[in-house]
Amino acid sequence: YIVDEVHMLTEQAFNALLKTLEEPPGHAIFVLATTEAHKVPLTIISRCQRYDFRRVPLDVTGAKLAELCAAENIQASQDALDLIARSSTGSL
Repeated sequence: YIVDEVHMLTEQAFNALLKTLEEPPGHAIFVLATTEAHKVPLTIISRCQRYDFRRVPLDVTGAKLAELCAAENIQASQDALDLIARSSTGSL
């Protein structure tokens, strides 16, 4: 289950989430996404593993695109790969 913008939950919703996190169903994985982790209660944070994601650097994106083109035998100019890399805005 993905809870996006988890910092926006109400106090009551956080309490319900806390109970679920304390005794989660065996089949469930929860992903709590936020850009404002400081607004998530410590009782929730203490029961989670934290992963901070960053944008992929432009040079890494360009290199990966070139690698994929070579692997797929696709001809692409460096200018085209640079444009695609810039357009990805850090996503890969």
